[in-house]
Amino acid sequence: MSNIPKIPKTLHVLLVEDDPADAFLIRSMLEEARGTSFKANVASSLGDALAWLASNPCHAVVLDLSLPDSRGLATFHQVRQEHPALPVVVLTGLDDESLALQAVSEGAQDFLVKGQVRERRLTQALHHAIGRQRRLLRVERALEHSQEEERVAREIAKHLLPTTAPKIEGFDLFGHSIPRGASGGDLLDWYQMPSGAWRIAIGDVTGHGLGPSLLMATTRAYLRAYASMGVSIEETLEKTNAALMEDLGDSRNVTLFLAELEPGGRKLTYASAGHVPGILFDGNGAVRERLFSTGLPLGVIENANYPKEEPLEIEAGDLLVFPTDGVLDAVRSNQGHFGVDGVIQAVRQRVTNRGGLVTAENVVESIFTCVATWTQGKEPADDCTVVALRCMA
Repeated sequence: MSNIPKIPKTLHVLLVEDDPADAFLIRSMLEEARGTSFKANVASSLGDALAWLASNPCHAVVLDLSLPDSRGLATFHQVRQEHPALPVVVLTGLDDESLALQAVSEGAQDFLVKGQVRERRLTQALHHAIGRQRRLLRVERALEHSQEEERVAREIAKHLLPTTAPKIEGFDLFGHSIPRGASGGDLLDWYQMPSGAWRIAIGDVTGHGLGPSLLMATTRAYLRAYASMGVSIEETLEKTNAALMEDLGDSRNVTLFLAELEPGGRKLTYASAGHVPGILFDGNGAVRERLFSTGLPLGVIENANYPKEEPLEIEAGDLLVFPTDGVLDAVRSNQGHFGVDGVIQAVRQRVTNRGGLVTAENVVESIFTCVATWTQGKEPADDCTVVALRCMA
């Protein structure tokens, strides 16, 4: 396979938008975003956009479907046809939402709705789009492993995934991972800091099998080593990224959600390297907040920053759910992906008539059961992992 060049410190994004006010607002959000340096260029027509892309470096496109010289899916199709490896995030008005969803089903990485875009949502979409597109370009075709390779892969997966959850005062924690094939590239771990705080890590290495298992083991070792030294969350991700830049080469990257639960308290702090959003539910199963990424996946650019978010105040009955891509991307014929909505519905099925939530293990089981129902029993195309953390009192 050809090498994919490393992404530079500043990411070039082309915003294709003919409304000057919308273009100014979105461009300002990008150029003022925390943690990642974006350079936003604007094209007001499809023709101008294609001409600019032909002679300029670009890492992602934010594309309006209604332009002076093109409307609807034809706009997306032409960009995709001329630049198939370029990640596209669709920017849409409410009247175009069904078209945007169809564009996503045909290869767009995400869609944003005009008037509802905020900086965190916009940067999350671009972080995930750029990381995921690079991963898709490098996902290897299935290889026929020898019996010895399969045995080694199974042993790695068996010993690196936790078998039991720790007892954390006031909390109920559970996680489960189902690899695709002999072993997987999903990371699932929890461990205690010298301060007494607990860290929870969930991640996704590009691909599945022996190679990703080894990289998952390497990432896990870095996280635990820095934790033993009391290194902060944001510095842990920065140091791990720097170390993995040498290990990963051009072919893989790692998305990682790293959370820290304060000892004896109800505050949770996190930073996320391009991982899919975590979800915070209240005691009635309503979504309180989504925990978006704060930086690009590990192994994408050198000297990347991963600022932590302000501590979340966790209340009695609250539930935090952290999935990986494999759960959200589980596909049902003619109905698309399981998605975040599928996770939300699975959690709500576990809300009792009194408004309380059952155990974290029951919630994780419910999500996997719903994924199996959604895929009609077919094996997902990727590793699937879910962690749930419930505040008991």
